[in-house]
Amino acid sequence: MITKFFIVILALVTLNDGITKDHTSETDNIIVTASKKKQTIENLSTAVSVVTKAEILEKNITLLPDLLRDEAGVYIQQTTPGQGIPIIRGLKGSENVHLIDGMRLNTAFFRNSPNQYLALVDPFMTHQIEIIRGPASVLYGGDALGGVLNVITHTPDFTGEEWQNKGEMYLSYDSADEKTLSHLSWDMGNEKISTTLGLSYQDIGTRSIGGGDEIPFTNYSSRAMNNKWLFNFSEDKSLIFDMQYLTQPSTPRVDDLVAGFGQTQPDSSLFLFAPNQRQFVHLNYSDNAATSLYDSSDYHVSWQLIKDHRIKSDFDNDDITKEQNESSLFSFQSSFNKQLNEKLDIVYGIDFYKDTINSAKQGISDGVISIKDPRFPDDSTMQHTGLFADMTKYFAHNDLTFGFRYSDYDIDLNNALIDNDSLKIDDLTWHVGLLHHIDNDNKLFANLGRGFRPPNIFDLGQVGERPGNRFNVINTDVKPETVHTLDLGWKHFGDVYSVDFTVFYSQYKDKIASVETGDLTDEGQLIVQSQNINDVNLYGLESSFSYKFNADSEFNAVLNYTWGEETTDDINEPADRIPPINGFIGYERKINDKWNINPKIIYATTQDRLSARDIRDVRIHPNGTGGFVTYNIYANWKVSGASNVRFGLENIFDKKYREHGSGLEAAGRNLHASFNYLF
Repeated sequence: MITKFFIVILALVTLNDGITKDHTSETDNIIVTASKKKQTIENLSTAVSVVTKAEILEKNITLLPDLLRDEAGVYIQQTTPGQGIPIIRGLKGSENVHLIDGMRLNTAFFRNSPNQYLALVDPFMTHQIEIIRGPASVLYGGDALGGVLNVITHTPDFTGEEWQNKGEMYLSYDSADEKTLSHLSWDMGNEKISTTLGLSYQDIGTRSIGGGDEIPFTNYSSRAMNNKWLFNFSEDKSLIFDMQYLTQPSTPRVDDLVAGFGQTQPDSSLFLFAPNQRQFVHLNYSDNAATSLYDSSDYHVSWQLIKDHRIKSDFDNDDITKEQNESSLFSFQSSFNKQLNEKLDIVYGIDFYKDTINSAKQGISDGVISIKDPRFPDDSTMQHTGLFADMTKYFAHNDLTFGFRYSDYDIDLNNALIDNDSLKIDDLTWHVGLLHHIDNDNKLFANLGRGFRPPNIFDLGQVGERPGNRFNVINTDVKPETVHTLDLGWKHFGDVYSVDFTVFYSQYKDKIASVETGDLTDEGQLIVQSQNINDVNLYGLESSFSYKFNADSEFNAVLNYTWGEETTDDINEPADRIPPINGFIGYERKINDKWNINPKIIYATTQDRLSARDIRDVRIHPNGTGGFVTYNIYANWKVSGASNVRFGLENIFDKKYREHGSGLEAAGRNLHASFNYLF
């Protein structure tokens, strides 16, 4: 396979040698997620991380969460191939808001634990990823406890009235996972109307881990398509229509199919997500013509369908269970910017979403089909309406930001057999931020904010089997979670070096977690339910550093540290799934106009501070997860102005290791080769 790949590369290089077109451009670090208005990173009081298009092309792409590796304040957990989530300030899943072009990916059956849904977004259509580190409930509503991740997709951009075309092709191969990826995108149009079409395909094989062993049940494939249209009616008014689709037809859940720590046999003989699928339609209208009420306005309407279908058979059992779980999410939001005077501006708006959950389950035994209780209450709904305002006051050397949001939630479990199957929850969240300008290159910042997460349908109404021989039952008495976070930081953006350094402290109240009730099912499974069990104190450090020796040589490093402690009236123990100290050290060297190299050391320390839930988790060794250091080197060959070949040798010494909380060992020694061609 790798021989065929290199033949394709050499053929394309031969065909396109001498072409000098280059559609890439330098980023100016303009972001919108942190304030809902265009600002540079250095002028934000918020702690942010940004992954630019140029950086994306320097990463080994498989899933969208892979693009977040090596970022300040972010740790990636992967239960099984085809899945992955970011952990931000020790929080994960529904404790963070995930956005695609500003619209919610989070559904009412998002778990506050590792889940697969961010992997249903095609990484190849990504233009930039922006991460807010810290509570952002004022701008983005419930779930924004640890932070917000916004994936900004590619939008075609042309100047002039002449009809134009350009495109991109990407091919890659990785030996450790027998992985082949391919992507083709095509832009066409002019300054008035333009469109982009993207197609992606992935084929993932058997994973080889450090030492040469192989892990079974890691094979899967995915297909993706996206199409976006841009209509510029005038200099002030534009309309974007966007469609996205990704499907993983049949993805095995490895940690359920392979015996975990403390197990003599796996939980299942068969466990497939078949399919995991996301469909998304989005309409965005922007108006920059000023009125007495606003200087600019932005309106969004979207619909998202996520299918989480499953086929499962218990270990050494021929009976099969099939599930169909679907979220149909309708969203609307509008935001307005207004410069009130030279020293004060405001962003304000309204948002609304309604998520309808459909769920069904069937059992098949000896060819006979029976109807079983669904995982979630069928036709249950979660509806939200929010009003927010965020203001910034400018002083001589200080920018003061303060904002608030009112949120109203209606949750209907649609089950007449459940007492209080309808819940109404409202909340007021707020934040205050200060940015102090020491000089043009140095800024100090501080933030104090309150985050809020209402229990969703997963928390309230889930019924069914969970990993580790558990069975979940309904609990409608769950209260919302809240977090108060204080962070302090320093940003330096100079010609020679840059620094992003933040320390934070969070008080996380009424944490929702799965708790054993003390009862057993007829099959001997432990009965669990979601409860508000405890409070959590989290604190840590997030930092990134770069130093330019000269125009051709640069040093980069990231260091992340998080500490978590859970407390109740009876216990005081480590918080669960807290990442170890982690980061990377890298060096980039431009050898000549054609070649550059990038050696990189990736590291994590041992994590042996485990909660009781961590110790029971078969994905985590009861004595903790061992630390690791891997050595990697990459080389880029710029064949022409339009084509680039990238080579990588990862985990050079074939280290066997597992990222903390993940359900399988990381890949062993890996040869990576990719080809990117702009036309």
